[in-house]
Amino acid sequence: MAPKRAHTRLRTRILMWSFVPTTIILLAVAVTIYFAYQRVTQDLVVGRNQQLVRLSAGELSANLSTYVNALASLTRTPDLYADDPTLQSAALMQASNQLLIFDGGTLILDRFGKVTAAQPDQPGLVGQDWSARSFFRQILRTDQPAFSDTLSASRLDSAVVGIAVPIMNAQGEFRGTLVGMFRLRASSASAFYGGIVKLRLGGNGSTYLVDSAGRVIYHPDERRIGTDLHTQPVVMQVLKGQVGYLRTRGLDNRDILATYAPVPGTPWGLINEEDWAGLLAASQGYGQFLSLLLGLGAIVPIILVLLGVKRITEPIAQFIAAAKEIAGGKYGQQITVSTGDELEELGNQFNQMSIQLSESYAQLEQRVAARTRELATLNAIAAVASRSLNLDQILNNALEKILEVLGMQWGGAYAIDDEGATLMLLAQHGLPQDFVDRISPRPLKGSVVEEAALTGHPRVWHIGDYPEVALKPFLEREGIDQVIGVPLMVKGRLVGAFMFGALRARPISSEELSLLDASGQQIGIAVENARLYRQAEETAAMAERTRLARELHDSVTQSLYSVTLFAEASARLMAMNDYSNAAENLRELRDTAQEALQEMRLLIFELRPSALEHQGLAAALQARLDAVERRGGVRGELHIAGEDHLSPLMQAELYHIAQEALNNTLKHAHTQRVDIYLLFSETDVKLQIRDDGIGFNAANPSRGGQGLAGMRERAQRIGGDLSVESTTGRGTTVTFQAQLRSQAEDQLLQEGDRT
Repeated sequence: MAPKRAHTRLRTRILMWSFVPTTIILLAVAVTIYFAYQRVTQDLVVGRNQQLVRLSAGELSANLSTYVNALASLTRTPDLYADDPTLQSAALMQASNQLLIFDGGTLILDRFGKVTAAQPDQPGLVGQDWSARSFFRQILRTDQPAFSDTLSASRLDSAVVGIAVPIMNAQGEFRGTLVGMFRLRASSASAFYGGIVKLRLGGNGSTYLVDSAGRVIYHPDERRIGTDLHTQPVVMQVLKGQVGYLRTRGLDNRDILATYAPVPGTPWGLINEEDWAGLLAASQGYGQFLSLLLGLGAIVPIILVLLGVKRITEPIAQFIAAAKEIAGGKYGQQITVSTGDELEELGNQFNQMSIQLSESYAQLEQRVAARTRELATLNAIAAVASRSLNLDQILNNALEKILEVLGMQWGGAYAIDDEGATLMLLAQHGLPQDFVDRISPRPLKGSVVEEAALTGHPRVWHIGDYPEVALKPFLEREGIDQVIGVPLMVKGRLVGAFMFGALRARPISSEELSLLDASGQQIGIAVENARLYRQAEETAAMAERTRLARELHDSVTQSLYSVTLFAEASARLMAMNDYSNAAENLRELRDTAQEALQEMRLLIFELRPSALEHQGLAAALQARLDAVERRGGVRGELHIAGEDHLSPLMQAELYHIAQEALNNTLKHAHTQRVDIYLLFSETDVKLQIRDDGIGFNAANPSRGGQGLAGMRERAQRIGGDLSVESTTGRGTTVTFQAQLRSQAEDQLLQEGDRT
């Protein structure tokens, strides 16, 4: 029953996964297509209207050119460009039939812009000054035909627009202007208006013409003619000479599409306005069609999903059962799916995957086991290499471990001498003594070790390919069939090598070579560390021997020599019965011997292990006072206040500062008493050494300033201040004071010193 419920839930989920997303997607697609259709329709309508208004503007310009040509042909009449108004009037009268198309009349302006003649005769206009008209100024500038804005004058019957052409005489001189005028608000019988009416671009809109001032020259609604529309956005755009469109509100407050274009060769603009809703009316029925498609798109997938759910869920149940078995570690599971579609192919692929997974898991277990052994071996080699800083022990331990891992019968570990030219055998296993004597020491040059070092990686040779001809017979005698050389490298420099031999050759895997390579690098570092440690010990011992020799020479040796001199002088004086001077020499001898004894005690104390590391600063200072000062006849006291919680670095530096101050006191101050004060607080530490000796001039410490530079240097290292107060005959006080630092700060300071 449980599987059936699971299948029922899966069917429901499949229905939901299929129906809901499909419905949402179809709805989104339908809405997208609908709006895309509207957008395309809008773009097509806009593009069409833009093209139509541009073509209509061009057609209107062509129509206007016929009027220009009619006027231009008349200007070639001699009487017309004569300066005699009578002849000009007669010429206009004679051409009256040609000028009938100009229903607003025809005028002639002289070269100064005054009206000299009119047809039909209008005496009231003759003599008027039209020089300020824009069309006349344009003709003066260009000598080309010009089109006027709306003209109105007190003597004109109505508002007109004019087409003006220049009048030129036979010599090409400007003699005036011929102006043909069209009346505004004329009937459609007007030739000018009739040409514009033919340009109507749409069935539900209107086309109108404006002049350069924004006044309407023509409009289907006669009431609009003469209206000033220069503030309308579409008029402002067309007067800039632009071709385009605007979605805007019309004069009747309707949502309209206004397309516009300038009339070529004129300052006028042609504008077409159409009702936006009417343009898109054809697309309204498309939404109902999309709704129908949406309904079909939702119902059909549901039916198909219901029919296919059982076909899908039964194979899925098999997949689930087999997957559970594999998850439980039972690899190699097989299922049977006979649907003849992708599910069957999926079942076949699942079966192949199960088989491959079983095989891969077995291989993976083997590789993990091998890798684990390698890592364990590498860790073991690193462990034996880090147990000691003794080079012989390092190489011997590592050699035994690698021989155990490789299963080889003999091996040798070499180190390079300080000159880097000779191989020294420091450890071996399974080699006969005569062979050991032959191979150590031996030159590095020409050896297999050098050949392996050139690559920096392990090398494997079969005995037949072994390059060292002199050693090959010994290897063959021992039955060695395979040799492996492992260079020990540190930063690209050879520091040693391992050589291994096997009685039977076998393939060496890449994992084993990688293990040998890593082991060589690890052991090389250990070899280098051992060498550096040995050098550091030798350097430290040499420095200590040099210092002690210098101290002995500077103090004890000279004191003993002085004792010898005083003894010889005393013996001579006593032989001469000069007991008084002999006694004085003996007293000097005693004092000098005591000073030598103090120096020897001081040197012996410095050679002994200090209590500083084991018992702390206070115990170390007390041990110093007991071992040196008190045995030398100086009373020494240690005074402590507070709890010592100094870091090891600060304890060491304070001890050396106190030691140097005590050495100076013992050697130079001739003191009878010295006091050491240690004052601890939560944030500060103070060290003070006082003596009652002879003191010195602190301003000129030529005598008593020995070691002051070193003491101040140590004080600066731990961030403290050192001061020395002394007066001749009144003793010396050395004071150190510093704030406590954290262990992290001390560690950083120590790392900086090592760097």
